[in-house]
Amino acid sequence: MTVVRLAYGGPPQAIQKGLEGRERVPAILVSFFYLDGWLKNQNLYHYRNWALDSGAFSAYNSGAQINLNEFIDTSANLLETDSTLTEVFALDVIGDPKASIRNTEIMWKAGVEAIPTYHYGSPEDVLFHIAKNYPKIALGGVAGLVSHRERERWAKHCFSCVWPKKIHGFGYGGARALFRMPWHSVDASTWELGPCRFGRWNKYPGASVRGGTQNLRGEVEWYLELERQAKHRWAKTLKELK
Repeated sequence: MTVVRLAYGGPPQAIQKGLEGRERVPAILVSFFYLDGWLKNQNLYHYRNWALDSGAFSAYNSGAQINLNEFIDTSANLLETDSTLTEVFALDVIGDPKASIRNTEIMWKAGVEAIPTYHYGSPEDVLFHIAKNYPKIALGGVAGLVSHRERERWAKHCFSCVWPKKIHGFGYGGARALFRMPWHSVDASTWELGPCRFGRWNKYPGASVRGGTQNLRGEVEWYLELERQAKHRWAKTLKELK
């Protein structure tokens, strides 16, 4: 089952307006960096489930730090009290794969079954290690760093090394990547950034309206349809997953 998660980066009114009573609503990815805003307004949003990302990349870019114990305690509490939280991604240490693995081990020992991430440029033995020891892994570290062609080439290589394995793709939420590889899940931030910041709409090609107050219901529906098609495309293949 392929899941497309829309990345929460603030107050996306698109998952508040126009989705009431609809059968299909999106899955969400929430960064720990933005967790307070999510929890404050969670009851206003229309979604089916959500996953918690450590937010290590956002913190790294802003010069902030995330405390591992705080992340573990928060994750454990939310997993116990919120049935709509279905996955937690491990706290990465950017540029230090060994430290990232240690964090994953610590989280599992604390009862939080976190998903580790293999980053572009890390030694390949890290990929084999996490694939062997954890039920689901993620691929990341490519957003804004390499061309789309290189991102695809690298992801295909990773798939060939560890398949069949449940794999999440950070930043692989576009149609091209979804239809070329059998992802278990992906996330997309462009559903909001594209229209609001750059005036690029998937639902309405050629439109150039931008701004943070746009109603993005059409973009949400576009990604829901993309998810539906990807699920159909990979239904038989994903049955191989261990």
